[in-house]
This record gives sequence, C-alpha cells and structure tokens, in this order.
Amino acid sequence: MLFGKNYFEIFDVPQAYDVDQKGLLKRYLDLQRKFHPDRYIASSDAENRMNMQWVAEINLAFETLSDDLQRAIYLLKLTGHELEENPELGKKILLKQIELREDLEEIKLDSNYELALTKFKKETEKELESLKTDLKQAFSIGHSEAIKNLIYEQQFLTKLIREAELSNHSPMGID
Repeated sequence: MLFGKNYFEIFDVPQAYDVDQKGLLKRYLDLQRKFHPDRYIASSDAENRMNMQWVAEINLAFETLSDDLQRAIYLLKLTGHELEENPELGKKILLKQIELREDLEEIKLDSNYELALTKFKKETEKELESLKTDLKQAFSIGHSEAIKNLIYEQQFLTKLIREAELSNHSPMGID
C-alpha cells in the first residue's frame, strides 16, 4: 500500500519544496490512526510486522517532509541528484562561512554575551529564511546546481544556529 511510494505520495501532497505543514500534520495523524498497532491486535504476526513497517515508513516520511533541510535533500534525490560529501564551494560562500564562525567565536567573549548571541541567532535565522525563499524558487525552475549550493548553505546556517543555541547554555565552553 505505502511501499514504493515517495514521501510526498504517502502524504498526498504536491512534490515541492514548499509544503503545507498543517496539512502534512493532519495527514500524518490520520495515517497514524489508520495504522496504529492497537487496530491490528487480532492480526497475524506477518500482518503486524507489515503494519509496523508502514508505521516506520510514515514516521520517516513525516520527519523528512516536516524538516526544511531534510525535505530539500530528499527532493534533490528525487530529481536524480545527490549532494557531495566535500563540495567545492565558491570563494564568496566560504568567506561568508568563515566570517560567521568568527563572529560566533567573538560573541563568546563579549561582555554582553546573551544579548549578542540573541542578535546573532536572529540575524542568522533571517538569512536562513531568505535562503529558503531562494531555494523554493530554484526548485520551481529545476536548477539543480543552484539547489545544491543553496542546500549546502542551508546546512551550514542550520548547523551554525544549533551551535549558537548550544553555546547559549555554556558560554566560553564552560559548563
């Protein structure tokens, strides 16, 4: 029933970067109810195993489609393209990444640490949102190289935001 379908087909949503998250959640909850193990108590072991595989597939599909970065990578794969392990990024992108990392390190030494970190996170999140708009457009026209570069940037910014959140709990690496 679900096997052989891509994640967008499982949730009956358009295969696009921009996904209606409320609709996705509603469909997820519907599928969870439909395949909940309690509904299959009287089933055979084989049917129970098959049902559990469906539940696992539904969960993985939901996790992928509800996360902007995972969804972008998945969509890229569906178009027959893969990200590289160690991509060659343009000089402009590399310099920007170095600058942002240095900014985060400097913030750790700032006397107004929490305020500076909050400002850094907001600016980085704003940049990430702008990048998502660019990514949506790149997917709509099918420009795979632009999509890859934008995903690499999205990965970096997402990781940087997580690092900023973690450093909020332990300034200067001190617990």
